Amino acid sequence: MGRVAEYSEKEIIEAGEVIESNGKHVNPFAIREKLGGGSPDRIKRIWETHLQSRKAVDSEEGIDDVIELPTEIQEAFEKNLKTISSQLERITQESFRVAMQLSEKRVKSTIDEYQAKIAEFEESEQKAFHALEKSDREKEELEQKMETLIAKNEQLLAENSKLLGNIESLQSRISQLETKESELSELQREFGKLQGKIEVMESNA
Repeated sequence: MGRVAEYSEKEIIEAGEVIESNGKHVNPFAIREKLGGGSPDRIKRIWETHLQSRKAVDSEEGIDDVIELPTEIQEAFEKNLKTISSQLERITQESFRVAMQLSEKRVKSTIDEYQAKIAEFEESEQKAFHALEKSDREKEELEQKMETLIAKNEQLLAENSKLLGNIESLQSRISQLETKESELSELQREFGKLQGKIEVMESNA
């Protein structure tokens, strides 16, 4: 019986990394094509979880690589950092003030436009997932129907063979009966001739 092909998390991640190493964009459809099947929803979940885990590992490695600075350099760095932070704070406040002066309607329109595009993309992605899963189910159903038809065909062939045997047996029986009928007709003719001779002999006696 045909079934939708499922792959392990390791196989899905390895397929994504191969696509990534070739400089191509990795998405559930590309991984599915690389593997030759699988549920797009499941592939998406596994790949996104892998990306999050990889980011966490990279962050931890970055923390481990931090070098402790000498006291003088550290103090100077912290002093400069405070100055820069103060400047950044002023710049941020000024930027915020300018941003607040922008048209809220225009900002809202831009946000709504991007949200609509995101929603449209997510809807298209879900439709594609459902279409692939439906295709896999229909393929499985067709394979099941094919297996059923093959089994019925084999059964019909067996029954046909049996019927052919019965027909041959009947034809042989009919042939035998025709031979017997021919012999009976011959006997009846012989009996008629004999009866005629007897009648002639009785009339002459």
